[in-house]
Amino acid sequence: DVEFINFVGRRFSYDGLFILNEISGKTWNFVSSYWPLFLLNGLLLVAFFFSVKKIFHKTEHLLPRRWWGERKAGSLVCEHIAMCVVAVAIAVLGIRGGLQSKPVNFVNANVFPAPLLNNLVLNSTFTFIKSYGAQGLRQEKYFDDKNEMLSLLNGHLSGSLLQGKRPTARQNVVLIVLESFGEEYVGPNEQGHSYTPFLDSLMRKSVVFTNAYANGRRSIEGIGAIMAGIPALMSEPFISSHFTSNYFVGLGTLVAEQGYATSFFHGGHNGTMYFDSFMQSAGVEKYFGAREYGNAADDDGVWGIWDEPFLQWMLAQLDQVKPPFLTSVFTLTSHQPYKIPAQYADKFPEGPLPILKAVSYTDYALQRFFAEAAKKPWFDQTLFIITADHTAQSYRSDFNNEVGSYRIPLILYHPRFAFPKVDTTLIAQQIDILPTVLDFLGIEQKDKNYLGSSLFTPGDKAAVVFNDGRYWLFAQDSFVRWAPGQQDPQMFSLEDRQGRQEVQTDEPRLRKQELVRKLKATIQYFNEGMWDNKLYYPQTL
Repeated sequence: DVEFINFVGRRFSYDGLFILNEISGKTWNFVSSYWPLFLLNGLLLVAFFFSVKKIFHKTEHLLPRRWWGERKAGSLVCEHIAMCVVAVAIAVLGIRGGLQSKPVNFVNANVFPAPLLNNLVLNSTFTFIKSYGAQGLRQEKYFDDKNEMLSLLNGHLSGSLLQGKRPTARQNVVLIVLESFGEEYVGPNEQGHSYTPFLDSLMRKSVVFTNAYANGRRSIEGIGAIMAGIPALMSEPFISSHFTSNYFVGLGTLVAEQGYATSFFHGGHNGTMYFDSFMQSAGVEKYFGAREYGNAADDDGVWGIWDEPFLQWMLAQLDQVKPPFLTSVFTLTSHQPYKIPAQYADKFPEGPLPILKAVSYTDYALQRFFAEAAKKPWFDQTLFIITADHTAQSYRSDFNNEVGSYRIPLILYHPRFAFPKVDTTLIAQQIDILPTVLDFLGIEQKDKNYLGSSLFTPGDKAAVVFNDGRYWLFAQDSFVRWAPGQQDPQMFSLEDRQGRQEVQTDEPRLRKQELVRKLKATIQYFNEGMWDNKLYYPQTL
């Protein structure tokens, strides 16, 4: 858990047990990567065992002789019961955290502006027990009028900037999802150094959204948001929850209806995080994993195929596909343990974090991918969307906060098409990718998910994320933090990323009311969509 918190940004909880499905074949990697922690844990267990054994050995011949030799059995039983009652009372009081009317919860740890410090207040035994058996998703009711609720959501906005400007020829789409690429890893850092020189050069020719957010902190959540437009607004990932049997319309289904060939590439071992099964549900025709790649010599020994050869192999598979097509690829080398091929050991610079060297390798793999893709006949008629599944560890002070822990790159690149002028500072998120693709391709939907909207539709947008019973809403000027039933909503300026000073003046108070209504509408829409199996509404509403 000491290391796991660096990846998911929170203590271990019951829903995190899904990771056990991914450990098969990787046990030695975990042990070798974190051997000091395994050693320390082993020593603690051994010390505990021998301490308990020694204590029991002493009480075994002392207590019975003392009590049973001098006291009557009835008196002993009464005292024993009284001591048990006192012990239980103390335990209950300790578990509740005091004599207050409500027991302590995750939100009570929010005593510091820095999220990491708040996680230090918690302990993983508490978070695991507290999350076990808890209601995974509450059925909230803030609005009786459905139209009022929908009017507060991003999907209610209309008027695409692409109207009348879309390409006349049918276009291909390539979605590139980069493992653990937080926004802070891309572009020059505070010292002017960049670990992604190729992406930097591509961004200068692209539309780059500078206020883009991940909808979760785990890969399994990011892929669900990108390919199905479903954010991670509950503890359990949608892909592995019982709600995955709900009706939803994936990106593959929507474009396949228009004659598009669809595919998903992931160098991981088949079955990882249920991606192969989920892609079928999302309407993706073909899944390509390590099994289809078929060359164990390019396996990193832990997660799957190195990014560079896998991306080149992906291009070879696309040569066999007749356009138009929509394909997506999820890289993996920038995942713990951040190994890179031996031949590149000295090619890329070390950084403050081990992941940065792997980030540079993936950037190089992308450079080679685009160099070869540019030779393909379909290249000039293709929209490339580059983003990340989630963020990872932070090394820059301005990202070491709740805002920064969700900031990811979101890049739109087309070799020939001139995008209309768009406000790139507007809030963007992973669930906006699906409606953006449909907007670009000119595909209409009868029913739509109102949580996301096309990146080419202007308006006052907001992104909502969820973690351990707490919600954050990110707007262009501020963000709101709220734990329903535990504390009142708080609003902070987006410049105050640490959330040190709540905004309380009159004019911002009206803005807070507006944003809280947006947050409540999002919560009700999502929760009803899951419980009532109604995530979609007619566009005419």
